[in-house]
Amino acid sequence: MSDILDKFGKLIVEKLRDRQIDLFQGLINGKWRSKESKELHAKLSKLTQEEKQVVADVLEKVLENSMHDFLFAIQESNDLDSGLKVFMDGENVAELSDGLHGEIFTEDGWIERFSRHKSVYENKNSNWIKKLFS
Repeated sequence: MSDILDKFGKLIVEKLRDRQIDLFQGLINGKWRSKESKELHAKLSKLTQEEKQVVADVLEKVLENSMHDFLFAIQESNDLDSGLKVFMDGENVAELSDGLHGEIFTEDGWIERFSRHKSVYENKNSNWIKKLFS
């Protein structure tokens, strides 16, 4: 696999997934001090552990679907030779992959290799959601 593609994948995972999971963890733990964050923390604090788990599962699924759709849009735009082109270190990332949108999944995909928060779906015994509530 291309080092450039991995560099792009690491950026996508860190900025589009891990940052948002960190934000959610901060909300659950009352870490953030803005008025809006305090209000969300208060609402989340009223939920049961099971309800918090459902919210966390939904968050992860939404993040992964958003990443997939964003990457698919990049790939499709490149394949149709119109619109969006994304370059990393001078290389068109869509041309380095046979399907950017599939790069995030599987045991050797970008999430598994680059995320600080392992997927609840890919690695059920060691994931960020269970760690958050333990």
